[in-house]
Amino acid sequence: MRIFACLVCGVALSGVFASDEYWTLPIPPHGVAPDDYIEPTRELSPAACGLCHVEQFREWSSSMHAHSARGGVLGQLPAFDTETQVSCLNCHAPGSEQQALFLTADAGEVQSLSGVDCVACHVRRHRRYGPVSKPITPHGRVEALPLFKDSAFCSPCHQFPDWGERVNGKLLENTEQEWRASPYALEGVGCQDCHMPAGSHAFKGIHDPGMSRKALRVDVRRRHRGVEIRARNVGAGHALPTYATPRIRVVLRSGAPGGAGLEHTIQRRLHWDPDAGWTEASDTRLRPGQELRLVLPLEPAQNAEAIFLVEPDALYYEQVYPSLEASIGEELDPVSLRLLREAKHRAGHTGFVLYRARCPPWEGREVECPIEPAAP
Repeated sequence: MRIFACLVCGVALSGVFASDEYWTLPIPPHGVAPDDYIEPTRELSPAACGLCHVEQFREWSSSMHAHSARGGVLGQLPAFDTETQVSCLNCHAPGSEQQALFLTADAGEVQSLSGVDCVACHVRRHRRYGPVSKPITPHGRVEALPLFKDSAFCSPCHQFPDWGERVNGKLLENTEQEWRASPYALEGVGCQDCHMPAGSHAFKGIHDPGMSRKALRVDVRRRHRGVEIRARNVGAGHALPTYATPRIRVVLRSGAPGGAGLEHTIQRRLHWDPDAGWTEASDTRLRPGQELRLVLPLEPAQNAEAIFLVEPDALYYEQVYPSLEASIGEELDPVSLRLLREAKHRAGHTGFVLYRARCPPWEGREVECPIEPAAP
């Protein structure tokens, strides 16, 4: 079960990465702030950073990075040994101080950490780093590192190493390599260009309807003998979706009672078995530029509806959390078990309708069915 928990979370298990050794994990202790630092720059909490970096703090606070060390992670860790706990926290709460807070507390006492926070990306031993150099600030010089503009900055926690777990020959987490094999890499469009546009710290991905609409373009048409759907990955520089955890369901159905219908999932569909481990049932994800085509036969008098439903946490809700509760639930303290169950509940409520198209009966000519986008 340790393998199940860690690999699904997308945890990088090695301690030191390339990238100029910037991502030594856990991030070494920062020590005492220099005497010439003024308050609140001596503090390393996101709230302290947010006093000056207001917009960045606001965006980060609603991001998945800010919530990467909540009950879904912390609720299960008390059942595992320290090595496993650290390997998970290295990406979900990478700072030594963060990890010490959790590891020295009683089980269930720490119910959330600040996740991948400002310090995780920008501070090493109280020295500040970023994409642009600033010679004078209240917390000393900010040193520019080219790494901040490189997709390699993201890879330690969004790409398994070559020796990592593979299923059907593919790494369980392979986002950077998917990107490097795409036209985006050749054109110089990296992770930050899409996930941090104009320096945004919201880090939007498949949980966000707007980001998902940029990635998936759909066309639905009423033809004489049915409805045709075309869906193309036009905006994701990696497989859509890149992880095994999300699912995009395409539902096409006749408006007539008991009428025809079909359903297709865009997903890397995995199955976990405690004895056999991971197996891959199918992989229908869309690579960059790849198109899906579906046709539902209809009589001319029938209308139809097409729905694109994004379920970002489908695997967590259907397999991960139920399996964790079944296997380690009895080992957990009441607080940790509650956190795990709350995480399952949240995972079951993150889905949203991305597109809905309503197609009329055949009117003597082909028509494009009106598409209603998801609410922003």
